[in-house]
Amino acid sequence: MLFICTAFASTAVLAGEIKVGQDKELETTDKGALTGAARKAAVTELDNVPGEDLWVCYLWAQIDRGAEGPLYIEFFQEINGGESIVHRHEETGYDGGKFIKIPIELEGNIGFNKDRNYTIKIVQANAKGNDIVLGKTKIKLIKSGRKASDDEGDEGGSGGGGGDEKKKDDLSEQDIADSLAGPEEAGQKKAPDEEETGEEAPPPVEPKKGCSVTAESPSGFSGPLVLLLAAAGLTFGRRKRS
Repeated sequence: MLFICTAFASTAVLAGEIKVGQDKELETTDKGALTGAARKAAVTELDNVPGEDLWVCYLWAQIDRGAEGPLYIEFFQEINGGESIVHRHEETGYDGGKFIKIPIELEGNIGFNKDRNYTIKIVQANAKGNDIVLGKTKIKLIKSGRKASDDEGDEGGSGGGGGDEKKKDDLSEQDIADSLAGPEEAGQKKAPDEEETGEEAPPPVEPKKGCSVTAESPSGFSGPLVLLLAAAGLTFGRRKRS
């Protein structure tokens, strides 16, 4: 009779409760129980993280007779009519409380796949070393092809928008600084003549209408003036001889 009781204890499933949240933890009261809204939000089909071969299981559970010590959340898949364990998560910091909330990552590279059903069991060993199932449920993993949420998109794109606004602010401050500063302080570039000599270049001289500019002789007199003086000298010499 003692053997029967021991065998029964090793396979007993206590009246615990397990719920799974999608994308975030299920809302609870101050004591840890689920709220009415959280019960409606709980899912039986868990969608993957958009673009990744990953499912995040936000697990909540009510444990009626837990004890302080290691707690195990086990995931089983039915294969050839029997259950085969796929993944075991160990929660070493369990304090024996009635409620737990644990996020668990279910990755494709450790055996999880879409369109498959998995049994979730919460297991703890009793004082005799026998495993006691404190609660169990089923979950199906799916891939609906959903896109990232608006909140995730805003996080990725907030840097760009903020940068544009900052550029506008910087430009406004620079315009104000330029208007208060002189040309050199505002960053205006000097004319080529100014950069070489340090002085402002004189304005170009335009010739007056009706006049022509001729080349000067080495002495500094223009060509027509030299000819005129030469002719006058010849005339003066002739008059003096006569």
